[in-house]
Parts: sequence; C-alpha cells; structure tokens
Amino acid sequence: MKAYLVNLDRSPDRLAAADAQLRAAGVAYERVPAVDGRALGAAERRRAANRLRFRLIYGAWPDAGTIGCALSHQAVYARMDAAGVPLALVFEDDVAIPDPGRFRETVEAVARMDDPAVPTAWRLERRPQDPPDGDGGFRPAVHGTCGTCAYAINLAGARLLMRLNEAPIVALADDWARFARLGLRALTACRAPCRESGAASTIGGASRRRPAWRVAAWRLLRALGRAVDACLIPLTGR
Repeated sequence: MKAYLVNLDRSPDRLAAADAQLRAAGVAYERVPAVDGRALGAAERRRAANRLRFRLIYGAWPDAGTIGCALSHQAVYARMDAAGVPLALVFEDDVAIPDPGRFRETVEAVARMDDPAVPTAWRLERRPQDPPDGDGGFRPAVHGTCGTCAYAINLAGARLLMRLNEAPIVALADDWARFARLGLRALTACRAPCRESGAASTIGGASRRRPAWRVAAWRLLRALGRAVDACLIPLTGR
C-alpha cells in the first residue's frame, strides 16, 4: 500500500524519528513537504482559508498552524489523485508505532474492507481522549475523536476531501465527524496501532487554557455557528 509522510523542511530530526518508526514497521513511504503556515504572509493566509466560515464552525479564527496542516493534507490527496493511487496510508512525522505486528494486521484489515466506490478513511491512531480500545475491528469516527497522525484513505475519500476542504479551507484537517456528515465513511480502529510520539507540534497551533466563562460562551457561539453552517452546506456544497 502506498504511504505518504508529511514533514516540514525545517524538521529533519522529526523526519529521522518517523523514518525509524516506519522502517521498523516495514513501511516504504513518499515524503510530502508540509506547508509551513507560519511562513505564509497575511494575504496568503486570507486566500488559503475562509475565515468567516471557519469561525462559524469552530468559534475561532484559523491560525497559521491550522491552515498549514489542512493544506499539507490537501497536498497528499492531490498526489493520490494525480497518480491514481487507490488506497494509501498517511502519516505525520510525530507518528509512533509501538506494535508493528498489530499495525500490519490493521493495514491488512483496511485493505480487505476497502470498497473503491465508497469514500472512506480509517483512523489508525489512539489518542488519550479516545474511548478504550475494544477487541478489534472499527467503529465510526464521531465528534471528539480526531487526529491526522496516522490514517488510511481510499482514492474516493481523497477526492471527496479535496472538494470539501480545498483552498480556501473551511474545516480542520482532522474534523472526521464533519466530513462524515458530508459523505465520508470515517472509521477508527478499535485497537489502534499508532500513537503520537509526544513531540510538540510543528504544524498545528498551540492550545491555550481559557477561563470557564469564556469556554461556556465559546460553546454557545459554536453551537449557533454550526447551525448557520448547516444552512450554508446545501448552498456551497461543503
């Protein structure tokens, strides 16, 4: 199965770490230079993201890291589309694969499950906020389960995400629940074989602690914004 690794040019140390993980798991990959959102000028960031739509969905303006991350994964999908790759693995350079055996079993299961006619993505990473691992198989990726550190996607899924989040982007690269509402079959491995290594993100933005009243206000505005966004989807197609 074709594999892509997203990595910033200024992060050779992370490339070396990811290379070691992937080689140990028997994965040959193609490196995709990540888009450094922090290197984009203000005008470039405005062209790259639909700021108002993004704020409606998430209650916050898209930061440089968010824009860079989304554009980087769009670049992966464009490569898949140009080469006609039917099914691919996608990794970010903070991937850890603690159990190569489980990883290979999960990838084999993905290949067996794939229906080329159905746009599908399979999350392969386990994050602390995810539900406890099950006995195996896959479950729907729902709100609160996110991440783009390690996943598989078929060509139909890549083409769908190219349309749903092409520049100017409107959504986070890892908003699998939103993409699922718009036609993507988004699944999560119950015994996910990959983890984030714990290295600080060089693409995504840093999180900030907010007072409780701001969190409550943000949640209310986000709910209202998503209601407006839902009305816009039939008009915009994404």
